Amino acid sequence: MTQQEKRGFNAQDAMEYLGGISRNGLQQLVKDKVLRSYRIGSRRYFLREELDAFIERQIEKVSL
Repeated sequence: MTQQEKRGFNAQDAMEYLGGISRNGLQQLVKDKVLRSYRIGSRRYFLREELDAFIERQIEKVSL
């Protein structure tokens, strides 16, 4: 299954999907409530829709 087919991403996949951001960067986005995620047990997951929405918001910021 490719990343485009996935609906949920683990932290490593989300970091890659967002262009290779660092784990600390991803954790900061979650902490600042800029990027929503969910937990199953001790693992954090990200929905592709949320990642795409975050990317779109970033594009809008630089387009202004």
